[in-house]
Amino acid sequence: MKLVTPSLVVEELDAFKNDVLHRKQFGEALSNLVTRSTDELVISLDGKWGEGKTTFVKMWQGLLKENGIPSIYIDAFQNDYTEDAFISIASAITSYVEQHSSKSQKSSEFKEKAKKVGVRLLSWSAKIGIKAATLGIIKESDIDALSEIDEDIAADTSETISELVEERLSAHQKESELIRLFRESLSNLPTTLTDNSSGRLVIVIDELDRCRPSFAVEVLEKIKHLFSVKNVVFLLVMHKQQLEEAIKSVYGNNIDAHTYLQKFINVETSIPKRINDPYSNDIQIYINKLLQLHEITTWGDNQKIVDCLTPLAEHFSLSLRQLEKVFTNLAIIYSTSGKNHLRLVPIIVFIAVVKTINPNVFGSLLLGKISFPSLCEQLGFREPSERQERNQSLFWLMSWIRFSMLTESEYQEIDADDLIKGFGQSLWEYNVNRERLIPIFCQKLSMFTVN
Repeated sequence: MKLVTPSLVVEELDAFKNDVLHRKQFGEALSNLVTRSTDELVISLDGKWGEGKTTFVKMWQGLLKENGIPSIYIDAFQNDYTEDAFISIASAITSYVEQHSSKSQKSSEFKEKAKKVGVRLLSWSAKIGIKAATLGIIKESDIDALSEIDEDIAADTSETISELVEERLSAHQKESELIRLFRESLSNLPTTLTDNSSGRLVIVIDELDRCRPSFAVEVLEKIKHLFSVKNVVFLLVMHKQQLEEAIKSVYGNNIDAHTYLQKFINVETSIPKRINDPYSNDIQIYINKLLQLHEITTWGDNQKIVDCLTPLAEHFSLSLRQLEKVFTNLAIIYSTSGKNHLRLVPIIVFIAVVKTINPNVFGSLLLGKISFPSLCEQLGFREPSERQERNQSLFWLMSWIRFSMLTESEYQEIDADDLIKGFGQSLWEYNVNRERLIPIFCQKLSMFTVN
């Protein structure tokens, strides 16, 4: 039995070999877009946290390699401790080209041009950051730097700004030529790479939505103005809604973040999901895969777990990552149970999900301090009604939760033909009080927490 979901292995020779969600077709379509387009192309790949974006792009990079298309992977989140997005991207390109270029001279030329552009950008940013103090917009983190520029601070504000503007105007033509040469060098780089039959270079920038807002926005702006050239394709992996919030954080809530983001992206796409297909449902497929990967001894409960977890996953829109956490909880419960112990799968699965998505409600269930109507309200359920409930699996599961949570007086008042009147037969041989069922299973799960 495995408590933590094993990492998916991306095969070197067949990257989509372990593609249980059948995303290879989407990967092939994306590859065709890259090779056939002659534009300066920036593509966004949208998907919520935990939906398998990083796994997909790792597989896709393998497919690109099979098709003779070189690619570079940059984790933006791991680089956002730096103050300059240009350096992060340029250094990744330089490192890759030095290892894979067949023309070392071209590699050296690009590195030198990137160095000059980087120096100019850093120099100007430093001057603006320091001189801005005279306008009263200095940050607390810059106070130390101010002690080194007493003379500048003493200068007249208008005169200082005038000098900056004059300097900027005189340097503009030189810097424009420097950037043009840099972009030209970058555009020519893909043809120097070994085993490149496409003439393209793909740069994948992942985890943009997890970065500091200022760094995420800077990455977008640097790509647009400096790195977006012919023969180089960017794939920006993001949760679009979160990135739009980052844009608002930088430029204020009044900005139209959606329109602003579109200025930097040519083509938008998203992680494909099959949820409503009864014959090929991503959620159900991944649940079955997780049962296999975790190797949990369930004593024949596998199908019941699938039947209970699938409607809950759909109701709560659980991500793949959240499903993995649910299975960690299931593994804990089953590992502390025995073959002849009482196992009520609807309740076990329900609390495994609730602990994943709402620990506060789980704590209330553990202590028996929440009513069934309150539970339904907090988790977005209707109280189950056989006449209204279209999803019979969810109706059956929630009926078990209702059965376990009604007080004795409430239970005695329900109709004799109510479905839950027959549930008590399952408890006869275990001598367990109906109202103790959920706290008992919650207690099993609360003994351990795996992060």
